[in-house]
Amino acid sequence: MIGDTHSKQKAPCLLLVEDQFDLADLVEQALADQGNEVTHAYSVFEAMSLLKEGRFDAAILDVELRDGMVFPVADRLADLGVPYLFASAVYEQVVPMRHQKARFVPKPFHIPQLQEAVNATLAQARRRSEG
Repeated sequence: MIGDTHSKQKAPCLLLVEDQFDLADLVEQALADQGNEVTHAYSVFEAMSLLKEGRFDAAILDVELRDGMVFPVADRLADLGVPYLFASAVYEQVVPMRHQKARFVPKPFHIPQLQEAVNATLAQARRRSEG
């Protein structure tokens, strides 16, 4: 039925870029428990490939990954209009000026703190798309 497509709200699709496997599993589960669909990339290369293939509503980015800094991914997300936040153990000052408006959740963090930041980022994206 045509009406059914609007009655069910689509789960937000999140891109998680994190190279620590145990932390990634924990974060992925916590975000999925809130009704999000989470796609996980372990590297800059993998994240860039996923951005070519899929559409995401928001992204959570670790700054330092095994194959380099995550900023090319942030640049691509910005180009695509996809909101993102950083969740990292590096100092916030490491983030280039062009990405300073993105939320920054310092590691170690409590899962509810990250969930709140993700929800705020998704709400910001919804407001932007409605306005």
